[in-house]
Amino acid sequence: MEHLKTFEAAAISLGKDPNILPQVEGIDEGHAKALTAVYKLFIISEAAWKAEDKKIDWNDFGQYKYYPWFDMENSSGSPSGFSFNVFGYDFAYSSVGSRLVFPSREIARYVGQTHLELYKDLMVIQ
Repeated sequence: MEHLKTFEAAAISLGKDPNILPQVEGIDEGHAKALTAVYKLFIISEAAWKAEDKKIDWNDFGQYKYYPWFDMENSSGSPSGFSFNVFGYDFAYSSVGSRLVFPSREIARYVGQTHLELYKDLMVIQ
């Protein structure tokens, strides 16, 4: 899963320039950081699907879509109160955006653990 190890590797695997990021101006730094993080996660998800030679089909009830699941409680052992916990999957409905799902349990787990800081930037208000 080298193509998912970093945002840069994922972008390059799609033929995208990793130095081109969304221009986020006029909003506070925390929200700008979240928007940049979600863009990077979109690219990582897209690279995962492309590498598996699959497309997300929300009309296919048999195609599972996996996503990382995080624990926000301090009891998880994470001093920040945010840590990767498990993964989830959905089929025709989703509790996450369709650009944030992955084609397999293993990939969702890998991305959730490897890119914990991007998910934290997206989900946690500091």
